[in-house]
Amino acid sequence: MTRSLLDRQAELPRSVPLFRYAPERRPFSLRDWGPTHVQAAQDLPPYLILGNLNPSTFVQSAAGWSARWQGTEGDTYFDVAYKAETQRWEIRQTWCGLNGGFSVFPARMPLDKVIAQALYTEFPGSWDREAKSRLEADYQLTVIEPPKGAYSFCGIPDGAFRTIAVPIAVRNLRPVRQWIQDLVGESPLAYPITVEAKLVFQALNYLEGKAPEWTSNEALAFNQSVVETGLAPQGFPVREVANDGSAAWTLRREIYYLFLGVPFAGLTDLLSRLATSNGSIRSITDPDLRFELRPIVMPAAFELQTESLALWDTARTTRSFLQFAPPGQTTAVPKVEDVVKAERSAPATLAKVESISADIVAAIEQIFHQVTDGGKS
Repeated sequence: MTRSLLDRQAELPRSVPLFRYAPERRPFSLRDWGPTHVQAAQDLPPYLILGNLNPSTFVQSAAGWSARWQGTEGDTYFDVAYKAETQRWEIRQTWCGLNGGFSVFPARMPLDKVIAQALYTEFPGSWDREAKSRLEADYQLTVIEPPKGAYSFCGIPDGAFRTIAVPIAVRNLRPVRQWIQDLVGESPLAYPITVEAKLVFQALNYLEGKAPEWTSNEALAFNQSVVETGLAPQGFPVREVANDGSAAWTLRREIYYLFLGVPFAGLTDLLSRLATSNGSIRSITDPDLRFELRPIVMPAAFELQTESLALWDTARTTRSFLQFAPPGQTTAVPKVEDVVKAERSAPATLAKVESISADIVAAIEQIFHQVTDGGKS
């Protein structure tokens, strides 16, 4: 790596907004709404926490009313009942057949506050455990459960959010963005999503004698990293020996990850739509995707609350260490005006990333060409 290449790579933007989608819904505001205003299904929120309102479930009588919001899975739903005689809310939720809690609150308390304070101060732990079990059994990915007592980000009406983080080469940023746009355009989602590319530091430890042989070949590993990222690693892999005598080849690099923000309610649906046999999201029966390139499903804003994350593959041959912010820096929650500004300049930002990557890849190819040709051209 020459100094000029490192300087060029240091100009890379830390993030690139790529796509934002919000489903078309009937306008509705909970601010001036109350249970006594409800006379028909159209008086209810069109979407609530786990899915769209199923109008056929609306029942009204002198005793009050009840309705169900249906999720993308058949056994996922959010039930709300208003008991007129006792002036109270009764709310229950179920995801993939698992009970997510039942709450009874005075109806004088607004419904959005009841949901946020009664059901989502802490996300149902059984749902997180089941999601990890199901998704890791169905897809080649890793699910990170929220730390115990962690704050749950819950929005109304979309509920708690999760992030699908997917490693991606720079050359694929624009095609993948277009692919997601087309996918959503052809079959609109019931829930919102955001897609943003973020530059993340990754240290890969390949255990000698356990990881694939090519990982200990300095030139092969370096070039493979360039192909996978569109960027230059921080150097050739370095052999490091632990106190117990075991050795590992360590490669340090920066790589863009796609951060797909999605409500928990849309997690299984979105993964099923994005999964392909040769892409970055694959089912467990598809061709094997190397561990360090597999997606990670995390709690929303996990990268803002945690400095780093270390993961091992099942056979413990490879360790992937991710650092979400540069050393000495913290990742702050972006301000609304900063988000708006970033989205407006997104086309120019993406073009800058592509230009820097193209220059770096071309320079590396030229260097290796000169070396392999003995300096002859």
